[in-house]
Amino acid sequence: MVANPHRFDVAYRKLVRTSRMVSRRQGPDRRTGQKPSNRWLKANATHSKAHRKVAAQRQDGIHKLTTRLAREHGTLVVEDLNVVGMVRRRRLARQILDGGFGEIRRQLAYKTEWNGGRLVVADRWFPSSKTCSGCGAVKPKLSLAERTFTCSACGLVLDRDFNAAINLRNLVHHVAGSGPETKNGRGADRKPTRWVVGGRETLTPHPAVPGMRRGPVPGDRRDLEIH
Repeated sequence: MVANPHRFDVAYRKLVRTSRMVSRRQGPDRRTGQKPSNRWLKANATHSKAHRKVAAQRQDGIHKLTTRLAREHGTLVVEDLNVVGMVRRRRLARQILDGGFGEIRRQLAYKTEWNGGRLVVADRWFPSSKTCSGCGAVKPKLSLAERTFTCSACGLVLDRDFNAAINLRNLVHHVAGSGPETKNGRGADRKPTRWVVGGRETLTPHPAVPGMRRGPVPGDRRDLEIH
């Protein structure tokens, strides 16, 4: 599992401090034609530098992660997350934006192609978190506060993120598993790079969630990575 490094949270106090320094200085005013003071220019430069540092660290971390994933795995799966809708929740907005989900997906799209792999995009309505990876039963509700998935049908208890990742892997194996295994390495023969499963954009039909009965044994972590 790959934890979110929370780059913004680590630098949050410094960003708040530099932002206050800027607000306390005499800044520019277009209405009156007032020019910024030298102290404001210096404070603003410090604040901007702090923001650029966080952005650079985030970009560097994402590049290293996506490069490793694209090189080590022939097939990768991501969810078509509704990031715009998710950031409307104020408590989650900062963590979601700091994670750079959109950038991760963008980089994986071209890096899998470079390395002769393929990227599978699961439909945003696919209930990966609510589905039991052991028996296929679907929970009607699962709040974000519930970090452990407990199946009332078969009694499976598993970390919710790991359970969702297993379901996505099962989906990929069914939809994109036909044909020869994808080879890694630039210039190698490969299948279409981007697949979309579920919803109206489905290229290959996949079974309904309740039919996903053949899941791996709980605890099997081979070839599975979660961000």
